[in-house]
Amino acid sequence: MVHRIRAVVIIIKLTALLAVFIASTAALEPAARGLRGLRPRKAKHITADADTSSNALTSAKQPSPDTIPCTCAIFLTGQFNRQNRSEPPRGNPGIQMELMQHYPCSAAGNKQCSNRCLDAILKHLPNSPALICGTIDRDCFRERAYLFYQNCSPRWVNSNLSAGREFCCQDDRPVRCTKMAALIRQQLLAGNGTTPTTSDQDDVEDE
Repeated sequence: MVHRIRAVVIIIKLTALLAVFIASTAALEPAARGLRGLRPRKAKHITADADTSSNALTSAKQPSPDTIPCTCAIFLTGQFNRQNRSEPPRGNPGIQMELMQHYPCSAAGNKQCSNRCLDAILKHLPNSPALICGTIDRDCFRERAYLFYQNCSPRWVNSNLSAGREFCCQDDRPVRCTKMAALIRQQLLAGNGTTPTTSDQDDVEDE
């Protein structure tokens, strides 16, 4: 009799556990269906080309330590072609200064370098005739000085900025342009076999 009672109790417990299991499974089924409807997102990959182009853009804007720092120079009008800006100037610059400062390799960086050169060159303008005439290794007559600069690349760029004054050099020394004009006129007259007039001689002597 006792064994029969125990068997009935065990059957009742098993029936209760089975009912709980069935109820839990029914509750989880909608959630499982919802999870099956979700799709995993694709991971974003950065390609090598995109990374390379980004690095190239950054390097184009920021100068490297191997690039040319901002460098300033003064060239006279007889040393460069004003109609062809791509043609480099000829001969030695009258004044050259390396500022040892790097600016971005862009239009904005070139403007910064040009302005910095202008500030630096202005300090040398009072002594510019002696400096320029002693450096260009040639005679010049009424030539204007223009500011050039280099930034990032070893190529002189004409800033189109001029001091406005004219330089006359003879034998590596500055001379007054009126005196040089009188000497040139006298040489031309002598070459044509014409004797200089009294007024021409007075012009040379007065200078």
